[in-house]
Amino acid sequence: MPDSSADVLAVRDFIARAWLAGDVPGTLGGITLRPHQRDAAARLRTLLRRGGALLADPVGLGKTYTALAATRDARQLLIVAPAALRPMWLQALKATGRTADFASYESLSRGRMPASVPDAVIADEAHHLRNPGTIRYGVMARLCTRARALLLSATPVHNRADDLRAQLALFLGGRAWALDDDTLATYVVKREHIAPTDGDQPDHLPTVHGIHWYTTGEDDRVPSAIMALPPPLRPEDGGDGGSLLALSLVRQWASSRAALMGALRSRLAQAEALKAAFMGGRYPTRAQLRSWCYADGVLQLAFPQLASDVPAPDCATLVNEAETHMVAVRTLLRGLADIPDPDDRRAAALRDVLDRHPHAQVVVFAEFAATVKALYTRLLPLGGVAMLTGRGGQVAGGAVTRAELLEQFSPGAAHPVPAARRVRLLITTDLFSEGVNLQRASVVVHADLPWSPARAEQRVGRVRRMGSAHPDVFVYGLRPPAPADHLLQLEARLRRKVAAAAHLVGVEGTIMPRLFTAPVAVVAAPHAAAAELSQLLEPWLCAEPAALLAGPLVAGAVATTDGFLAVVDWGDGPRLVAGLPTQNGAPPPRAASRISTAPDDLRDAVRACGREPARVPDYERQATLQRLTEWCECRRTMAPLARHAESSPTRQKLIRRIDGITSSAPRHLRARYLAIARDARRAATATLSVGAEEVLRELMESELPDPAWLNAVRTFVELHARDAAPSGVQVYAVLLLVPTSLAPVAGRP
Repeated sequence: MPDSSADVLAVRDFIARAWLAGDVPGTLGGITLRPHQRDAAARLRTLLRRGGALLADPVGLGKTYTALAATRDARQLLIVAPAALRPMWLQALKATGRTADFASYESLSRGRMPASVPDAVIADEAHHLRNPGTIRYGVMARLCTRARALLLSATPVHNRADDLRAQLALFLGGRAWALDDDTLATYVVKREHIAPTDGDQPDHLPTVHGIHWYTTGEDDRVPSAIMALPPPLRPEDGGDGGSLLALSLVRQWASSRAALMGALRSRLAQAEALKAAFMGGRYPTRAQLRSWCYADGVLQLAFPQLASDVPAPDCATLVNEAETHMVAVRTLLRGLADIPDPDDRRAAALRDVLDRHPHAQVVVFAEFAATVKALYTRLLPLGGVAMLTGRGGQVAGGAVTRAELLEQFSPGAAHPVPAARRVRLLITTDLFSEGVNLQRASVVVHADLPWSPARAEQRVGRVRRMGSAHPDVFVYGLRPPAPADHLLQLEARLRRKVAAAAHLVGVEGTIMPRLFTAPVAVVAAPHAAAAELSQLLEPWLCAEPAALLAGPLVAGAVATTDGFLAVVDWGDGPRLVAGLPTQNGAPPPRAASRISTAPDDLRDAVRACGREPARVPDYERQATLQRLTEWCECRRTMAPLARHAESSPTRQKLIRRIDGITSSAPRHLRARYLAIARDARRAATATLSVGAEEVLRELMESELPDPAWLNAVRTFVELHARDAAPSGVQVYAVLLLVPTSLAPVAGRP
């Protein structure tokens, strides 16, 4: 194998550029990218060449501009996000001089397919795509059939590791369910911390103080009464959800008494509607019940017997069960009047927060609109108080739009706000917990504890953002009454969910509420080593990139360990490879060292490498190059076989059909069939998006003649395969690590 000697600094520069993909400019339109944004965009561009990636930076680090920088070469870009984020994305596109189509998750949930055919898709708040059973997931899968997918979410794991797998399957397909956690996490780009830089807009994130808890009282009468309610009647297709519905009521009580009372009134209205239907001899479904049952607790019982065509069996028994449940619910509603209202204590806690921070803007998040309204009503006399729910905003002076409230809490307000409409305290549902910037606020209050730690993370992340004028953010919480916390086993649920996220995307530096009495065991996620590797390689860059000669660039460097670093390509783009001593501690010859592409091994090799050149004998250089080439050839050959072992029944069936066609082909056509079959076989081993896998299933069911079918499969591979066609192994650069004690330094006798 030919090779060329090179200066150690030139090889270091080549290695750094291969990892950092240093082709991300410092500006994007009128936006100056921060160093951490350029670093992330470069790494994302490398992953996008392999099909897709997930950017999971904490809330507030500017993922929007990072994503636009990473996809700047897209010919037809599509942005998918919650509808409420459309103005933010349009503003970002204008600022960066980019153009893109926009589609909302809400439109995808209605099965609406965008008109454009994108070659790149940015999915903001991608945790909305964690359930493959939804309509929007199916539409998104079709959009990503051929397009590169860049997913954005600070909280991709809400409940379990499969949340992440479902999202990555949009571009990895079935492989996402077969890969181990370490390999899966290599598709995740996330930095826990960023170094501050000089400039008018500092890159720091405010320091979070808290969470500081307020106790809202302890009383076990209400949860005991809830759990004692007789099972609710269900619609005809409602299933058995009695215990779950009871826990839902306890959860609402843990938020506010107002939320519980609203839920009980709705429950009462539903029971009355069901009773009326039973008396008419009919058993309505859920959809029929919603269409005429109640709105805000008001019953609309026009002609219930006409609203359902399912006869109700044993009507008398069903009517008695409905009456029993209604009596129990009314008794509980009356009993609430004899119990001190915890909502008064919740409001008092918020007054105390305002007293502690007299000059700060405060945002209070609650899960239920009834909680927001109850707190707003009690605090309205203080002045400067607003509420925001799905129905719009409200201040003392009357209705106000969502945009007006957002402007008061966003940096750089365009218009002065009249004193009568100025807001100091905003009480809102989680409508504001995604995709908006509220940096002018510096205090966040959890009026209740959301079911998912990710939601709590999103809440605080609205305020704790890059470029905030506040060095500190203070977080408070209204602790659920102890009996409710016990019944819901909230702490245990959160602990399990944090554990699910820890290894895949990390929890270090998380801003979720801490109810835990014991620390959560945190395992370093693979993305942490990748982030550190980027920081270590940044100083390796030179002003002028190294020129690639006829063969690989090879140099020796003094190091603290034996081994090597190399840039190779075995068919899917340049990547770094490290050769390190084996784990048993005995340093072997360099040619026999352990070879790896794992980020932690790459990081260790970079740490060990110095700047000073070292002489390496020719035979050792050749032995290393030969060993590296053989290893890459093995990986190139074995990777498709490993994927075939993971493959779906569809791919196994495809191989059988291809083999059957080639073996039964007429002798004079066999050579031509074999050439086409060779390309078609890649469909069984290539990485395919979940949408492409669906296309392949449809192709397998087609009844095309054999020659046409083989050609169709070959064309499918050309259009949908995420892997580059095999083209042999390329070794671009090798940096040989020579331990200090053994290194004959270049230029010295």
